[in-house]
Amino acid sequence: MQKQFPAEFSALMQQYQDTAAGLGDDHPIARRLLMLAIQTAPAWFAREMHDMARDMGLMPEPFGCDDTGRKFYRLDDVAAKLGITPAEAEQHMGQIQADAQALGLDNAVVAKDAGDLHPMH
Repeated sequence: MQKQFPAEFSALMQQYQDTAAGLGDDHPIARRLLMLAIQTAPAWFAREMHDMARDMGLMPEPFGCDDTGRKFYRLDDVAAKLGITPAEAEQHMGQIQADAQALGLDNAVVAKDAGDLHPMH
């Protein structure tokens, strides 16, 4: 089976690339276009990108998982992997959450209390 990208994903990625080239990766419009593209990415692509980030040493080990098996990471661990302070990571997370809320993507960024998670084995 050949892997294919949905047309919506490809169109959003092109819009993101064009916008980022003109306004910069960190411009709010570019960030939001990337977030929309990620939401439309096929599952196989999301897995490959996650695995690539892990292989590059950019992802910490998951802290735990919820009842559905969704993995969760500690913000401090992510900060350490990215070489930024926990405060910077918290600021970036706040920005990501605000972008998600502005786009109506309530499920884009999920945070849970550590007590609600199951330990990873």
